[in-house]
Amino acid sequence: MLQRLIFFFCFFLMNNKIRTYGGFIMNQSFVKKYGTLLLLAAGAGIIFQLPYIRETFYPQIQAAMNLSNAQMGLLSSGYATVALLSYFIGGIVADRFSARKLLTFSFLATGALGLWFSTFPSYNVARVIFVLMGISTIITYWSACIKATRMLGTPEEQGRLFGLQEGLRGILNALLVFGMTAAYSFFAVKSETLGTSMAIKVCSITVIIIGILNFIFIEDTKKEENTESLGSVVKGMFKALTIPRVWVLVAIIFTAYSVYGLIGYVNTYAVQYYDLSAAMGSTLGGIRYLLQGVGGIIGGFLADRLHSRIKVIAGGCILLAISFGLFIVLPVKASLLVAVIINFFFGLIFIYAVRSQYFAVHDDAGIPLEMSGRVSGIASALGFAPDLFLYTLVGGWMDTYGAAGFKMTWAYAVVASLLCVVMAFVLSRIIKKNASKANA
Repeated sequence: MLQRLIFFFCFFLMNNKIRTYGGFIMNQSFVKKYGTLLLLAAGAGIIFQLPYIRETFYPQIQAAMNLSNAQMGLLSSGYATVALLSYFIGGIVADRFSARKLLTFSFLATGALGLWFSTFPSYNVARVIFVLMGISTIITYWSACIKATRMLGTPEEQGRLFGLQEGLRGILNALLVFGMTAAYSFFAVKSETLGTSMAIKVCSITVIIIGILNFIFIEDTKKEENTESLGSVVKGMFKALTIPRVWVLVAIIFTAYSVYGLIGYVNTYAVQYYDLSAAMGSTLGGIRYLLQGVGGIIGGFLADRLHSRIKVIAGGCILLAISFGLFIVLPVKASLLVAVIINFFFGLIFIYAVRSQYFAVHDDAGIPLEMSGRVSGIASALGFAPDLFLYTLVGGWMDTYGAAGFKMTWAYAVVASLLCVVMAFVLSRIIKKNASKANA
């Protein structure tokens, strides 16, 4: 189903004529714009399913490989360590090469690594796989995807475009996770390890298909390529580091991303302490991505309606602080499972509304398009730094303190949410101050 949907929209990317459907006229530019956005959204979600597979199949992978929570955290940290440097390099690469070349390689390489991981090799080999994913999903993908999305519309459309991308990303992710869960459930009858392996294979093959679609339908336009010398690009990146707004953007992403990473543990929390089955935990992972669609679209359209991405980020983080605060005060009783799930759903809507805007806010901050790749590389490298320590830290808390370790995790999320509100306020003040100077 997912493959058919993507093929359908990609067909329209190749359409050079004006067509009418039920009185609605879709011209070439409209179809190409939103068809490209759909393909970018599909890739943006699906490619990261593999390095972040713990968010959906944490207990199953842990059991299949006989790993501790700390070891599970180290797999993610290994990925993040390489990703940190890769974000910087990716920013430079995105400003120099066309999207088609970069994106196609990313999907094919990541899909192949996913197939390798599905064999459940030794723990040390698995760490190597996750390190390599840190290269394939970041250097040639992340900044290129952000830049490609920004290029699809005007500054006034950025909130809508990034919101729609986040929303479509969630819906397509949900379809994929439901497919992975179905594969797991079917084969788990014979063996849970086999079921988990087949789920990862379904994801890996889908990633490879997306790579092929990118090769077919994304235009390989030479004019996208930047002829600027490597030295000039690197110099430009260091210049970007001198801009105060960039550092505030980093702080916003750092705090919001911390919250995003921590909410993925709610599935595991519900399985371990509220009697949720492992299969239902994975199903929640699929529902999570449907709510990503809801939150992303709401966040995007609210941002354009309010004429402020910053207000969406601040408001969403206030609501996130309340949501995680509820996790802290809810007693650990199986009878409260429904309350945990409902709160989880609201938290997901809030975090995805926030996430849809923390790169769209580049326009609010006055970041030029020609610096988009390098700024997104810097902001991602530093803003996603929680990946370096967060999962190992939380895994240690869980192993050492059990249910209390989860409460510590939720407290961390509350603090991060409130700090994000503060940073959003600081960025708003900087923008107003710069606007006043420009008008003076």
